[in-house]
Amino acid sequence: METLKSIGGALLGIAFFVGSIIALILFFTVGAKVGATILPFVSWLTGILFAINIIALLIAISRKTRGVVGIIIFISSYVYGLQTWITGLLVTLALWGWIAVIIGLFMGGVGVVPIGMLAAIFNGEWGIFFVLLLNVILTYGSRAIGMALAESAERTDG
Repeated sequence: METLKSIGGALLGIAFFVGSIIALILFFTVGAKVGATILPFVSWLTGILFAINIIALLIAISRKTRGVVGIIIFISSYVYGLQTWITGLLVTLALWGWIAVIIGLFMGGVGVVPIGMLAAIFNGEWGIFFVLLLNVILTYGSRAIGMALAESAERTDG
């Protein structure tokens, strides 16, 4: 009886392992398809937000509007980050495959962007590399500018 329990437990473990791998593959496949589907919309939204942020920076000359402009720019940085992440995911997948994507996701999820940049460099895709680099700069730059404007508004109000 103990032998049957051991065999049953081993088979259950193997089934769980195989099921986990199948679920992981489906997750990545569907995730990549979703990313490829929504990337054009996110890119369009990024362009619109960039234009709005440039206009908002001109409005931020007035101290009264700095807080609102800072919040707008800070929130926009998350859309920029989403576009950067999706692009990094798709570039990593296209150039280096699933194993590189899995490694990037195990690096806190954001690892697909630097791995995508490395993949672009090693494959001689300099245009893709610079797009990712500019997106990273846009993401973190807008986040820093948004926080600085919001803090500036708090200092003048307080």
